[in-house]
Amino acid sequence: MITIIYSTHKDKDYNDKFKAHLSNSVGLENVQILEYQNNNQYSLAQVYNSGITESIYDIVVCCHNDIRLEKNWGVKLLEDYSNNPEFGVIGKAGSCYFPESGVYWERMNATMVGQVYHHPSGQKKWLSTYSPKLPFIIPVVTIDGLFISFDKTKIKHRFDESFGKFHFYDHGFCVPNYLDEVKIGVTSSFEITHESVGQPNQEFWESKNKFLEKYRHRLPLDLKPDKIYSKNEKVQYNKKYGKVAIIIPTKGKTDLLFDCINSFYEHSDIKFFDFFIADTGSSDEEKELIKKFIDGKNIKLIEYDYYNFAKINNDVVKNHIGKEYQYVLFCNNDIKLMGDIVGGMLKIFQTKNKVGCVGCRLHYEDNTVQHDGVLVYLKMSTKQIFATHKNKNSYYNHTIGIENVMGNTAALMMMNLNTFRLIGMFNESYRHCFEDVELSLKLLLKGFDNYLLSSEYSYHYESKTRDINRGLTESMEDFNTHLISFINSNLEKLKTKLLFTQ
Repeated sequence: MITIIYSTHKDKDYNDKFKAHLSNSVGLENVQILEYQNNNQYSLAQVYNSGITESIYDIVVCCHNDIRLEKNWGVKLLEDYSNNPEFGVIGKAGSCYFPESGVYWERMNATMVGQVYHHPSGQKKWLSTYSPKLPFIIPVVTIDGLFISFDKTKIKHRFDESFGKFHFYDHGFCVPNYLDEVKIGVTSSFEITHESVGQPNQEFWESKNKFLEKYRHRLPLDLKPDKIYSKNEKVQYNKKYGKVAIIIPTKGKTDLLFDCINSFYEHSDIKFFDFFIADTGSSDEEKELIKKFIDGKNIKLIEYDYYNFAKINNDVVKNHIGKEYQYVLFCNNDIKLMGDIVGGMLKIFQTKNKVGCVGCRLHYEDNTVQHDGVLVYLKMSTKQIFATHKNKNSYYNHTIGIENVMGNTAALMMMNLNTFRLIGMFNESYRHCFEDVELSLKLLLKGFDNYLLSSEYSYHYESKTRDINRGLTESMEDFNTHLISFINSNLEKLKTKLLFTQ
């Protein structure tokens, strides 16, 4: 069923124990183990190619001799191939991006995927989590040589023996196969432990240069996510959850607005919510389209002759939302729900104590992460304050359940209406941005907890609704003038809430 190939320079006792570990853990009867004694006379590419020639099974594993695998890993690996026949190569860690520099971990936090335990002799065991355990094979452009498996009937290239002995054999195998449309992926179906930590040496850099001589003209390789994790859990309507007023400020872009609203109808029970559209300057023609669209629906149109996100949302809450609503959901007009976000957020309010605001994992149109919670941190060396979105621009590295977070973006954020009023609503001094960050911090100061619903996700087509360069300038004005002032005036109380970095 599986052929396992490894190179070793260890003594017989070590090798026998490792071979016994493979036999005992694989969970299969039909296993071929090919051990190659290699005291630096062969490259790993040479060893693995020899093993491929001698292999009697189609599924081949090439691995380091200092790994430990969980029980029945072989059974799970075969299931991976059986359930995902489009994949020809599967590993335990890899990258969706291969840069022109040749250093594939260059954008580690954003583009690497997989999980690997490390347990060097005499040290405590730790886990390197490049992405969470997802219930599908993650497509990548290359995988780490710690553990490489492949279906030899599907690969189009063997290992390239021209780069070096112990480095870039993995990329010299993966990259040409990827370029010739062999699908490569990383699995989370079983766990692996590495009993050492690899470090680049002189041979690594020499091998990298040889690799770049051959493939630089094909780099960078960039494989954006083609699948996004979602639990796809629908919450059944129950009046105990309460009613939600959804506020959507908008100006033009009626196609985005209608897609946004329709996504709520598609994924959540209409009994949970009503819409309040705050129009801030659409043309007469666009307003007519809006009025035609909302006719007969649970949508109220409110017209304003100015735009100020904080002020408009506050006004809708104060003057247009009745006592029948228990919650407010702030929503941009370029949001598109991909799951039951309303029901999921309401469920958090029902199951958690003292909930402040609840946000949702947001993705850009290219499927990379836009928002996975708000982070605010203080750089100790310069006393500078920074605010950002957690896991911004990452491919698969995001939370996948319900996460306690520092804050959320009001692009899609739910609050209890009484709580919103209690903390003074949005600070209307902000003209364009960061009022949601201050709001989140005010909630923390009042003893509330903020949460992120990351079992479902939404798209945020942010770049489609504003001038990016102008937006950045205006945002920084709000950040420097208002948010910094708020944080500094509450710094002592916020010290336990902020992140700190050197």
